[in-house]
Amino acid sequence: MEKSKAIVIIALAVVACAGIVGAYILLGPETGSPTINESQAQEIILNNSDAAAYYSSHFKVEEWRVTTTSLVESAPNSTVLDEEGIWKIDIMERSCACSGIKDLYVIEGYVSSSTGELLEVSTKSVLESQYEKKTCASTSCH
Repeated sequence: MEKSKAIVIIALAVVACAGIVGAYILLGPETGSPTINESQAQEIILNNSDAAAYYSSHFKVEEWRVTTTSLVESAPNSTVLDEEGIWKIDIMERSCACSGIKDLYVIEGYVSSSTGELLEVSTKSVLESQYEKKTCASTSCH
């Protein structure tokens, strides 16, 4: 009788473990909030030597500046998949306060929200018309 109880207990334990493993496989691992927050991601981008040089030579007036941050699924040139998402950071500043469409200096970067790895960073100068109005609305550029 004792041997029968032990076999039943072992069988129930195996079934329970199989159920837990099955649920994990079907539902996937639990994803939490990002390990790296958006402020840290911005710092990681600005610590990049190319971004830092571009920032120091083109970004002069804080009132003309806008930073947007969002979690995206992937970076354009990256094969890294991040279950918690990837921070996409755009740091933009108008080239002047004049009316009309002017140049916009842009630093665009992608940072893993789980590891803090800088996946991609680029700098460019484009016309404001290439960005949505909401992107630079606080700088009165449109």
